[in-house]
Amino acid sequence: MAVLLSFTMLFTMTGTAQALQRGDSLPEALAAKLALDPEKITMVDFFASWCVSCRIELPEVDHLSKVLKGESVDFVGIQVDEDAEVGAKFLKEIALSFRVVDDQNQQVIGVFEPIGMPALYYIQHNKVLGIRFGAIPQIGEVIKQDLTQLGALK
Repeated sequence: MAVLLSFTMLFTMTGTAQALQRGDSLPEALAAKLALDPEKITMVDFFASWCVSCRIELPEVDHLSKVLKGESVDFVGIQVDEDAEVGAKFLKEIALSFRVVDDQNQQVIGVFEPIGMPALYYIQHNKVLGIRFGAIPQIGEVIKQDLTQLGALK
């Protein structure tokens, strides 16, 4: 419970350890690169093949993206493996149904600079609405609660 509380605090409070914080706006060039729909809340999910927690959470996030298809929510994955072959193999293995941006050159993660992985950012109108870091049990339910709190789900 203490771990969940600490992640909830990260979601609701502004921290100082990451480059992009709750309330910050994305640089226009980055927003264009990610092709974010300003009318939807986009959950941007940073992951890598070496991240054990990512491997555990991604199937649940993928399932949720399918369940919420057609809602005012979008999902974008940011795959940060530096080795293109390793990243491609991992993506083939997990077969995500949502859009994934390859960040082999670390340009996207370099702007966000999350303090842990996996890292989830909720974005709308190019503004960071919330952030979650690290392994979170039942991440699908947590994301649904966050999206409800942000007004994307009823």
